Amino acid sequence: MTGLARAAYALVLLASLGLLTASPVGQTAPVGQTAPVASPPASARAEILGRLADDVAREVEQLRGWKFKRPVKKERISVSQARQDIRRMLLASDKSDHRARVQALLRVAGLIPSDCDLVSTSLTVLDQQVAGYYEPATRTLRLVDRPDPMPTFVERMILSHELTHALDDQYVDLADLMKTERGSEDTDFVATALAEGSATSLMLQYMFAAQKSGTFSLADLSQYVTDELARARTLEQLPRYFSAMFGSYVVGAAFLAKGGELTALLTLPDNRSIGEALLTARHALPRSSEQILHAEKYWDPARRDEPIVIDDRAMSLWLDRPGRHIVHRNTLGELLTAILTEPRDAPRDLTKLQSVGAWTNAGAAGWGGDRFYLMSNRAGPDALRTTKGLQGVWVTAWDTPRDRDEFVAALQKGSPPPDSATVPVGRQLAVVFIAIDQDERESLIRRLNILPLPMTRGGQVWRQ
Repeated sequence: MTGLARAAYALVLLASLGLLTASPVGQTAPVGQTAPVASPPASARAEILGRLADDVAREVEQLRGWKFKRPVKKERISVSQARQDIRRMLLASDKSDHRARVQALLRVAGLIPSDCDLVSTSLTVLDQQVAGYYEPATRTLRLVDRPDPMPTFVERMILSHELTHALDDQYVDLADLMKTERGSEDTDFVATALAEGSATSLMLQYMFAAQKSGTFSLADLSQYVTDELARARTLEQLPRYFSAMFGSYVVGAAFLAKGGELTALLTLPDNRSIGEALLTARHALPRSSEQILHAEKYWDPARRDEPIVIDDRAMSLWLDRPGRHIVHRNTLGELLTAILTEPRDAPRDLTKLQSVGAWTNAGAAGWGGDRFYLMSNRAGPDALRTTKGLQGVWVTAWDTPRDRDEFVAALQKGSPPPDSATVPVGRQLAVVFIAIDQDERESLIRRLNILPLPMTRGGQVWRQ
């Protein structure tokens, strides 16, 4: 599902508010409070949505410089209908066995609690927060009728975001981009950042143009942002893993702007260069969240930083043993590494997540590559239902010895996986052993020192 959660929307609006009030471009519209407008009858709302969406679609085309190849189906649905629809899309997004493996990995890694259910928690977030969404599979845009109707200018902002998704879908095939089972946690974030970053960038420019023209006042926007952030505060209590969905909006927009921060968007005359960047990135996908977080590591050929690829077959020879086998392989990447290298009890504030730098830290910077191996001593469908009998080995590679050492120190002070031990290996590797006793760790390290461990970077052999 490609959609706009209200908490993420509030975060982007807050960033927009800061940009609009700080920007020297144009004149600030008169400050005033828009009088409340009575909500029309339900029978008329679908027709109003169609007219409003058609109007915004023309503005989206003008900003992006692309034309819709076909009309977009539009629906206004109830909260209960949205709840059922979101559940259907979440369950259809990947196969249940893959979802079970990912959930087990996240539990073992300490990214979610051992009793956290991915689907139910995601439903809780989206059920409370979703305002509108575009579904690539059915090519349908839906706005949710909630008890607290949104101001018209807010609906236009949401429509500009979701119609950008619809437009992008007709040029880059969002359904194919968002396929999860062929990737990893790291590459899934890349795909989400491209999709959400594209739509967010256009929405920010749309808002900037509307503010300059006097369509809405900064006072109205400020009040709405305050209200939305109050609703979103409950999300600050969720496991930080779920905050990554919000990071994709801010970080993805900055990546496509090639400027490192959202302020770069307001210097652009339109959204055409963002569309060109999306086409380029879709043709040659960024290969890590590191490249999304540090745009120059993708866009600048002289600074291009490809991830270190760890050979899964060699790892299987190292880790497999009678009675234990690898049940899942994944890559966490810099963004999730940053979550693990921050203390679990560190205060979280949605208002401070508007900067790209807020999504990484010194313990995660210098990430070169990683691979997480989830192992089980049990077989059958019950093996992944709890963390009992599960073990993990997280192999991390770093650009420099100093980067590796900073990671080891930060993980120890941050949020290391439960029952884990981190062991430096060689000059630039660190291995995190989870639920593996000291004798076995030492045996594995001895074997690792004599076992060839093929690694490549950019197609070339990488040696630490």
